[in-house]
Amino acid sequence: MGFFRNNNNGLTDFSAIATDLHCHVLPGMDDGAATMSESLKMLTEMARLGFTKIIATPHVVSTLYPNTREQILGQVSHLQEVIEERLKAQGSGQNEGDKAQGAGLKEGDKAQGARIKIEGSGEYHMDDELLGLVHSGEVIPFGKLNYLLVELPWSKPWFSYEEVLREIQAAGYVPIIAHPERYAWLMGNMKLYQKLIDMGMLFQLNLNSLNGLYGFQARMAAHQLIDAEMISFTGSDAHYMGHVNELSKVLQNKHFAKLVHSGRLLNSEL
Repeated sequence: MGFFRNNNNGLTDFSAIATDLHCHVLPGMDDGAATMSESLKMLTEMARLGFTKIIATPHVVSTLYPNTREQILGQVSHLQEVIEERLKAQGSGQNEGDKAQGAGLKEGDKAQGARIKIEGSGEYHMDDELLGLVHSGEVIPFGKLNYLLVELPWSKPWFSYEEVLREIQAAGYVPIIAHPERYAWLMGNMKLYQKLIDMGMLFQLNLNSLNGLYGFQARMAAHQLIDAEMISFTGSDAHYMGHVNELSKVLQNKHFAKLVHSGRLLNSEL
């Protein structure tokens, strides 16, 4: 797929980003994709949008989604096996319509969906159990620098989140803060954002924040972070097809074009 600007100052696809490092596409693991059929539909559409790699990051929350390293990697392998089976079925040419229907895909989509490479990690919520997972080697880092996607508390934390982040760093990981534009206690506070950046944190912006999907304040915070050149990664944070379908609108967004052309995004290096 090409990567060109169009008449609306947007972009034709997400091929320059290439990797989505925040996606809830593994079936049945959290509040994301519920079934294998839904996972395959999401992957097929994301391939059409220009993504070539998905890092699947199911929630890891001790009290709600206690997903383990073994469970996550096992489900990644299972999803890859299903995709390969669909690709082989397409090549066989037998009962093609029935197989496509069984996979929840349209005719001709199976091969495209299979072209996406899938890796596994997690969206690690900062709770009482997180440091235990870090020190036991239970977490799944990604990238050459041992990145770890960390979700901050949604309410203002009563504990020192800075100390937790420093301990994660000391254990050999590079924390990527998931969607910093969405935390009510943090959004718009440029001093706190800068403090995290100075600590060595990296920020991952949700693409659909630029559409206003998470509200006006999150959208304005996203604009501020882009203007301040604080964003190192973007992610879909897609939980279901509705989120994936919204992504095409981002291609028309001027702040997204500014971010891509800034040369600061590191997604394509993953």
